[in-house]
Amino acid sequence: MLQTATRTEKPTARRRTYRFFGLALILLGLALALPAGASAYYSSGATWRAQSSGFVGALWGVAFSDATHGWAVGDGGTILATTDGGATWRAQKSGSYEDLTAVAFPDTLHGWAVGTDGGILATGDGGTTWSAQAPPSTVSPKLSAVAFSDATHGWAVGDDDIFATTNGGATWSAQNAGISGWLDGVACSDGIHGWAVGSGSIIATTNGGFTWSRQDSRTSAWLHAVAFSDATHGWAVGGDGTILAITNGGATWSAQSSGSSEDLWGVACSDATHGWAVGDGGTILATTDGGATWSVQQKSASNPFLNAVAFPDASHGWAVGRDGILATADGGATWSVQDSASSAPQIAKLKPASARRGALVTISGTDFGAAQGTSAVKFGTTKCTKYVSWSDAQIKCKVPPKAKYGAVKVTVTTASGKSNAMGFTVKR
Repeated sequence: MLQTATRTEKPTARRRTYRFFGLALILLGLALALPAGASAYYSSGATWRAQSSGFVGALWGVAFSDATHGWAVGDGGTILATTDGGATWRAQKSGSYEDLTAVAFPDTLHGWAVGTDGGILATGDGGTTWSAQAPPSTVSPKLSAVAFSDATHGWAVGDDDIFATTNGGATWSAQNAGISGWLDGVACSDGIHGWAVGSGSIIATTNGGFTWSRQDSRTSAWLHAVAFSDATHGWAVGGDGTILAITNGGATWSAQSSGSSEDLWGVACSDATHGWAVGDGGTILATTDGGATWSVQQKSASNPFLNAVAFPDASHGWAVGRDGILATADGGATWSVQDSASSAPQIAKLKPASARRGALVTISGTDFGAAQGTSAVKFGTTKCTKYVSWSDAQIKCKVPPKAKYGAVKVTVTTASGKSNAMGFTVKR
């Protein structure tokens, strides 16, 4: 399928709702103050393991280039990635603390993520390394969505702005949207056809953004997301269960009955007949007939705020939100919670706590990984060069021959991040 936008609305607005919801849960728990009740709550999936593993923010965007390779982005520069369809998720180093609102991957190597401070991050190696691209504007616009049709052509939208690139983001240029107001979502079917939605508006281009024109949305609802399977078939979703559809790529959209009054924040389609929309109340809607009928697949108690959804084909899909990641392998007939823990390593103990260069040191802790791979231990700023053994809970290595004498900090760095620092003394 052609890559469409994986959209999220600006986090600041939804974060107010999140805080209220979280406070309500806390007050409810304090009022009940019953161990049995607390046990029932935590076993319901209302919290997820990633929160105890270091990631406590919301996920705002998700993209899958195929059924196995996917990425999710969120608060504080979080980028999670999977290469096995979500069986395992690992944190990637974004190099940013900016809240990331959306992500796009037209293939398994090339990806872009955008954020609330106008930042654009890019990768050409599947996320092994991410780098900042030149800001599209000196005023650092708040960006809410990004879409790429291939490795070179893409758009990013946000606060009154549309920016475009034809060289993979090496340079970005502003385009004239022809309207004022926040743009929340963007999609493209190829390098010349694109759509953007926002405060009751839909605009489109058929010439790569040289000109954008307003299309008749026939609604006053705020539109949050848009997705196209090809140059003619697409959907837009928004407030109060609004779903709009188009089948000829033209200027007029028609309303479809969603059967829901919940605000919808994300939409995805694998082809012209299969589509999904997600939103508040953990709502997941689906159609298999081009939107003639929409049905509720799930209202997720474990993830009550869903922000974005991705379907690379008609069977495999993922939805992300405040409380993690949901996945399906049967078109949404069943959904399950995936562990999106960032699994940053943690050091619990060093034995001994002081030793000479070349001495054996045992590092005990968690999430070191089953094998060393590209992971490393540092004594201060000096990497260890001799490892005796490596397991998820224990590393045995020798103090580097060039380690600085005196008090240093020992750290473990894996693909999931850097550990806490533990004090150690290198003896003479």
